[in-house]
Amino acid sequence: MPNKLKAIAVDDDSYALATLGQMCKESPLVELINTFTNPGEFLEKAPQMDFDLCMLDIEMPQMEGIILAQLLKNKPVIFITGSDHKFREALNISPIDIVPKPILKDRLFRAFEKAFGLLASKREFELFNVAESTKKVKLRLPDIMLVTTDETDPRHKIAWMRNGDKYTLMNCSLEHLLDNAATLIQVNKSEAVSLDAVHEVEHDLITLKGVKSDGGRPMQITLGRVYQPKFKERMFYK
Repeated sequence: MPNKLKAIAVDDDSYALATLGQMCKESPLVELINTFTNPGEFLEKAPQMDFDLCMLDIEMPQMEGIILAQLLKNKPVIFITGSDHKFREALNISPIDIVPKPILKDRLFRAFEKAFGLLASKREFELFNVAESTKKVKLRLPDIMLVTTDETDPRHKIAWMRNGDKYTLMNCSLEHLLDNAATLIQVNKSEAVSLDAVHEVEHDLITLKGVKSDGGRPMQITLGRVYQPKFKERMFYK
């Protein structure tokens, strides 16, 4: 199963947000990463947030969800509404779906299935806090060839990119990268490698292509015994 979609919900009704939060916990397709009761606050923070999908209440006193969706431009939207008099106008935004209130789990999950079918295979990029920049850097996940753990601070990870660049990903877990970058596979306790970067495997030593050590030679990493079965399975069926 591909990774869950990351969703944001905006609704002036805190009860509706709580309902969405509980239902998302039960969903295998969508993870609710943040909620807002104030559309203005959401718009201010949105450029710095990494998410795939918005769930927007159509009628809010500060700003209608339809206007909010237009300001978000190309972000996919599921509208949530307690009335139908804005229904036709909402359809003009081409949302993924419009879910009526009160929110029913089965109805919401059908909307999630639509969103997942449309978006899951298209997620290629993610924003990261990196030591090399004061701003978030957008990295293409399939271009990560190798991930190692920072020896100075294990909370940080070093990402070796296909083009030769190297980034220190701040406060980033190996589990998060494995969950979001489909080409990565863990090879030992502290490292993961892209299947595209594997040149050869001899016993417990993996030689990489496109990733070089400080001495200019192809990088070699250790394949831990615990990780060998899954690694070999992925190599055969990649």
